Amino acid sequence: MKICFFRHSLLSRGGDKVDIEYANHLVDQGHDVTIVTNVVDTVFEVKARIHRISRISGGLMGKVVTILKALLFSEPYDVIIVDIIMMAFFLSFKNKNRLLYLALDYDESYYKGPLMKLLIRAVYFYCLRVQAIPTIACAEALGQLLKRRFKADVRVVSNGVDTDVFYPDPEYMSLKGGRPVVLVFGRSDYRKGFDLAIRVLAQFKAEIDTGSLEVWSVGEELDTPFNMRRFGFITPDRIRKILSASDVLLYPSRHEGLPLFVLEALACGAAVVTTEAANILTNGVDAVVCPIEDVDCLAKGLRAVLGEATLKSGLIAGGFSTAKKYVLSKSKRLFEEHILTLFKK
Repeated sequence: MKICFFRHSLLSRGGDKVDIEYANHLVDQGHDVTIVTNVVDTVFEVKARIHRISRISGGLMGKVVTILKALLFSEPYDVIIVDIIMMAFFLSFKNKNRLLYLALDYDESYYKGPLMKLLIRAVYFYCLRVQAIPTIACAEALGQLLKRRFKADVRVVSNGVDTDVFYPDPEYMSLKGGRPVVLVFGRSDYRKGFDLAIRVLAQFKAEIDTGSLEVWSVGEELDTPFNMRRFGFITPDRIRKILSASDVLLYPSRHEGLPLFVLEALACGAAVVTTEAANILTNGVDAVVCPIEDVDCLAKGLRAVLGEATLKSGLIAGGFSTAKKYVLSKSKRLFEEHILTLFKK
């Protein structure tokens, strides 16, 4: 089949990684796959062909160019895959019968203002209820939400972790200098809760300042009021080594589809302190799970994991068990099967 992934940008975030993994798998299975995008800056290996929309890629004008391309898009693909509901809306005018929405989160959560939330909900209603665009959701909870709210035609293919890439790797243990390490995920996106991570870690400032506790970050290099070792956006093999050396992943997200980075942490043997947004985890079994935005609960949980070896080892064992339920190879096969079923020639 001739398959297109259409997106504004191809970067190094979780959603980009999911799209790339599926695109690479489809290439391996003999499909003709193109990623149509306006911005390319990723650390991930891409096997699919990349088609750049325009030389105008940055800022507002770059987004306008991408929207115009979507509105006018009429290339001869059998399937066009999008993971943002607004992009599905723009593409639907000329491509309704070959469009697939890959739901990686509920896009209404991107916005704080009530008017934008109302607009996005209306777009969901139009695309999923009126146009009945077939949907693949990355998590059972997200699929159920879309069915309940919009009577969407949804199949669920859970995000999966590649256990050939993510497993306990001791190479970076020496970087710790014998100190415990808390890892955070740097994202300026409000949903990811980096501001909450800073508030939690502020309660550990004395330990951080004296060097008895280390804080590392991957992702965006954001300012913090204490020392932090920043690794930036890095390749999966380096992420594996950093996760494996970390004692705890602090992940105070406000909203998730299915958190891929958390799965990777579990597979590498890092204990996880997170919120109920990470809806695949069970408090006390495979993670410490707190109410969303409950900074005191997160701080208490973090201190408990750092201080109680039995709790930490139990969570790590539970985390390995959970990670084994979400295997990328199975997700990739199921994703392809749904495409072949939905878009039979």
